Amino acid sequence: MGIDIYAEWDGMSEAEKAAQITGFSAEHGHVGYLREAYHGEPYATKVLVPEAFEELRVPIYADTLRDRLPAALVVAEQREREIYGVTDDTEINRVLRSYSDFVELCARKEAETGEPCLIIASY
Repeated sequence: MGIDIYAEWDGMSEAEKAAQITGFSAEHGHVGYLREAYHGEPYATKVLVPEAFEELRVPIYADTLRDRLPAALVVAEQREREIYGVTDDTEINRVLRSYSDFVELCARKEAETGEPCLIIASY
């Protein structure tokens, strides 16, 4: 079990939706999907999109995501090191890159559509 975060945007294609079905990958932010397992706090997703845990489906502007990203990356790295015992920076950076990619995708889609992405939390 875990936390799944999805981004949706106006004009999202079926192929884009299907790309988010990743088998619970922690490295697919580039398609609008973030994943954290329930292995203990803190949770980086709760730092990045806290309102999605209150409303489950909420639009969040890219500027807000960008502002929160540095703190979310700190938490994501902390989880990798402390909860999972990962010490390889390459492995850690793959997870961190997923968060950055997620925010970049949301910013790009907001620029294209003029509307913030709808962020959906499933947990």
